[in-house]
Amino acid sequence: MVRARKKPQEEPAGVSMSAPKGAMDVNAICSYNVKHLREKRGWTQQYVADRLGAITGHVLPQASISAMERGFDGERRRRFDAHELYLLSVVFDVPFTYFFIPPPDPGADVLADTGAPVSDVYRRMLGEEWQLADMDDRLESVKIKNPAEADTALALIFGADKALRNWHKHFRTWRQERLDALSREYGDDLDEVVEKLGRFAEMIKALGPSGYLQSMAHKAGEETLTERQNREREELLEALPDDERDAALLAELDALRGAKEG
Repeated sequence: MVRARKKPQEEPAGVSMSAPKGAMDVNAICSYNVKHLREKRGWTQQYVADRLGAITGHVLPQASISAMERGFDGERRRRFDAHELYLLSVVFDVPFTYFFIPPPDPGADVLADTGAPVSDVYRRMLGEEWQLADMDDRLESVKIKNPAEADTALALIFGADKALRNWHKHFRTWRQERLDALSREYGDDLDEVVEKLGRFAEMIKALGPSGYLQSMAHKAGEETLTERQNREREELLEALPDDERDAALLAELDALRGAKEG
């Protein structure tokens, strides 16, 4: 929870003295998004501190927001608690999930502790199909049974009955929209991969495994292994006297016949 610091010289609560190396801390992702969103809004750190202070009733120094933002590219990790993220979502008027979207360039490939890819944060936000049953049960358990008890604002917008089901429906709709967005973003890349794999399979089928490997073993314009062997053979035969060249050709012919009969 965001609180005023009585002793500015002390370490801010929730700050780790050393950041994990070689991995991305989810707290650092939150730090990145606080800074990114503040700059996108064109707000100063003091303005954010004032807005938080107006909600909590505590006077917050600008350094509190600075500490939040330094957690991404600084040496210390600023730890966020759930209520703090709630307050930030109110101040910036964005959903909780905004703060968990990984940066475009996270600076690490895996997440701290789990070792999962940074993109796993998306999966944790959106949920897998088999995980939705637990979400459904939980949302069902907090549904208001009496339409008259529905949230007043939601009831005015959607009607009392729809207001009761809004959360459940909204989560599934939001999730599907996000999955569709990711599919559109990466769909072209996947199509390109499929196309390349198709061409690869066609070449293997046409040339055979050995022929394909030989075709890929040299740069454009260079001789293949077979071409080089044939050239060296021709040069060797040209260098022989006529009688020795005839004898060599007869020997090759006999070897081919023997191989065919064998």
